[in-house]
Amino acid sequence: MTKPTMPRIRAVLVLLAVLGADLVIAAPASAEIPPPPVGPTGFVTMADGTEIAINVRMPIGHKAGQKVPTIFEMSGYDGASNNDLTYLGYLYEEGVPDAGLGEGSRQLTKWFYANYATVHASIRGTGCSGGEFDLFSYRSALDGREIIEWIAGQPWSNGKVGIMGHSYSGITGFMVASTRPPHLTAVTVSGLIDDLYRAITYPGGVSDLGFPVLWTLGIRPAYDIAGATAQPIISDDEHRAQCLANIATHRRTVLNDPVLQGLAGSTDNDWYRSRSLISYVERINVPIHIVGAYQDEQTGPRGPTHLWEAVQGVPKRLVITNGNHGTNQSRYVMENERVPWMDHWMRGVNKGHGRLKQDRTSVRVYFETHSGETGTTPNGILNARTFPLETTRWTDYFLRADGVLSTAAPGSGEGSSDWFSGPGRQSWFYETGPTGGSEFTTPEGPDEVNFRSEPVTKNLAIAGPVTATLHVAATAVDTDLFVQLIDEGPDGSLTYLTRGILKASHRAVDPGLSDWFVRGKQKINYRPYRPHANPTNITPGET
Repeated sequence: MTKPTMPRIRAVLVLLAVLGADLVIAAPASAEIPPPPVGPTGFVTMADGTEIAINVRMPIGHKAGQKVPTIFEMSGYDGASNNDLTYLGYLYEEGVPDAGLGEGSRQLTKWFYANYATVHASIRGTGCSGGEFDLFSYRSALDGREIIEWIAGQPWSNGKVGIMGHSYSGITGFMVASTRPPHLTAVTVSGLIDDLYRAITYPGGVSDLGFPVLWTLGIRPAYDIAGATAQPIISDDEHRAQCLANIATHRRTVLNDPVLQGLAGSTDNDWYRSRSLISYVERINVPIHIVGAYQDEQTGPRGPTHLWEAVQGVPKRLVITNGNHGTNQSRYVMENERVPWMDHWMRGVNKGHGRLKQDRTSVRVYFETHSGETGTTPNGILNARTFPLETTRWTDYFLRADGVLSTAAPGSGEGSSDWFSGPGRQSWFYETGPTGGSEFTTPEGPDEVNFRSEPVTKNLAIAGPVTATLHVAATAVDTDLFVQLIDEGPDGSLTYLTRGILKASHRAVDPGLSDWFVRGKQKINYRPYRPHANPTNITPGET
């Protein structure tokens, strides 16, 4: 826990709870841009003969013969098969012409269109691209490498290509970067999943029945299908036949999905590892900018910091903030972080990132982001060089009897706390604000136990790893444990900060693969590595 100067008077509340999920899209800046093209502007043939659909746009005022840098994005949504993501991070506002494509096409407006060519690609097996869909596969990453080298050979390219991505395209972009395309210059990615098993599908060995299931069965297929067949691409005579021919080649292997993969067993395996960014992180060899949000309800808060730590030998910047999934590409973050990063490495325009040529690493923490007239802005900033932050003051809090959370260790013989493990509940979570949740009770009793600190009377920031060591006795051979950290306001309102989950039978830790922080003579295991290989039940009644 770190203690910079931050204006908050709060109490800290720890409780057992279940996390909910929602989606919020940040408000954009206005933009006067021409209606984008409908459908792909072309196709690039891969080494194995598969055609990948792309959408290419030149920067404003581009003249014939002018060579410009390019920003590349690749995902499995509608991508190049529609114009929704052509502008790579911009949001259309109400009133901007949408070329008849509906609400979805007003969601992204330009961040890079003023100075860069932009190229958006649909991964194989989606949209107007041909081939077999294989989620987060290395084959798709190699496709991205081939497209980047294709871009570098175009008459309008100056040979510099950067990767921009968020969520699906961020994960894809990170993996593309790991293939080391010769003409890749810089990367900015957000909403990352470091470990497909541990970070999202089975956090702590517990099956996540929230966003992964919603995304697998609803969101991703809806985007994919809409991007290929439901959009007005059929009115594009030039590419209609080629698109439909590619759609006819689409195929899928049913188990190439993280949720369905788990039906064969809830332990980690090679399938998850081969699609996890942490398996390829040592191959990143260009400057990289990573953004993460602590309350990210979709891809989670673990991946960005973990991957940033693991990247070695290149200039790198980490930006972390409170906020949900959309905060990663909010207007404030884009204007002050992501666009300047790419401008620095791609165009030589220094807006604060020049020192990285010497210092190599940089970390910035934004506190209390909120939406206002100028977009999502923080009311506090903390700069650092490492993560965990070098200014971190590691602080132990103890769960004491009678619901007390204290820095004082419990006395000998102090009693314990009991609770009944009831059904799932909404709990408090960031997207619904400080009043969107309540304690849940059953006929047998409450489903949680709460521990409250004394009111916090000095500025306090929690900006780093938090671990919870629980001594538990249960009546069953296995149980799922949920721990939430909650910000309790003076008015009693409760706002979700972060949470951890662990299935008791998956409690084994591999110290050699865990991450440690040295405090004096004490080593703190701030990211325990759990093999999730051989679950071992607990003995009822034993602590």
